[in-house]
Amino acid sequence: MAAVPAGENHAVAGSRSRGSVVRTAGSRGERTGIMTNVHILGSGTPTPTPDRFGSSYVVETGGELVMFDCGPAATQKFARAGLGILDLSATFLTHHHYDHAVDLPCLLLVRWDQAVNDTPPMMVCGPQPTTAIVDELVGTNGVFRRDIRARIEHPASQKTFEMRGGVLPRPWPDFRTRDLEPGDTVDGGAWSVSMARAAHVQPYLDSLAYRIETPDGSVVITGDTAPCEEVVTLAKDADMMLCCCWDHQDGSEHIDECVAEGMVGTMCGPEEAARMAKEAGVGKLVLVHSTPSIAQSEPAARAVRVAEGIFGGPVVFAHEGLRLSL
Repeated sequence: MAAVPAGENHAVAGSRSRGSVVRTAGSRGERTGIMTNVHILGSGTPTPTPDRFGSSYVVETGGELVMFDCGPAATQKFARAGLGILDLSATFLTHHHYDHAVDLPCLLLVRWDQAVNDTPPMMVCGPQPTTAIVDELVGTNGVFRRDIRARIEHPASQKTFEMRGGVLPRPWPDFRTRDLEPGDTVDGGAWSVSMARAAHVQPYLDSLAYRIETPDGSVVITGDTAPCEEVVTLAKDADMMLCCCWDHQDGSEHIDECVAEGMVGTMCGPEEAARMAKEAGVGKLVLVHSTPSIAQSEPAARAVRVAEGIFGGPVVFAHEGLRLSL
């Protein structure tokens, strides 16, 4: 597949054009001294609890922020983590289950509403139909068109825009959108993202796992996946892997069985996550996207023990608000 450059401007409903070959950042062991942080904004499931709900992660590198998944309340969790919305360069969606993408409308509107004329547009990428979804949300015929038009045309909203440094007329939201496929790459200049197929709920939804290369190291976000050779290959020698850890399987084979023609298993438990991490040779395994039952104190501790026994390296059971450094 061709690379997708991050330096072109495209309207909300932009075409799926491709660009030049990506520049890849250094691999593990080629440090530059730049601190890269990984923020766990959402590490839950579709079941809301007081402590976790849905999936969202942000990689902070070189003064830029890159988000992976935008689950419930991700925009507010982003602010709670002390992150600046105008520093968000790109958002990547692993797939279009609501616990991974339901806060995208809020994120798009806030990013646009806080911006001024010369604010660089944010990239929004994911498996098809990401481009269509963004257009259906904030395009000129999108579901939020009335709100957007009011903020563009009402005098009070115009004054607020000018007080933020904007110059009238206020532009319509403009995001660089891309529908991605396994093997594509996105070059962000100081960072690059590659991707592979994740084994989840095909053929109903396409799912991708991502690897972001930064000057300080590499992070893999598996998204929702069963044990999957493509994800293992993508994660080869990565510094950190954020892997879904749905629950303890306790001998059940349902996670990676083929339940119907064209379908695959859907999720990993701690054993499967650890086996993939070991096979890939990653530096650290972070267990994310966990059910309320496994996220309780004793089951979470057991998940770490189980994973450490298989993986042989450091294992972290993530909680929302956690910040990890490379």
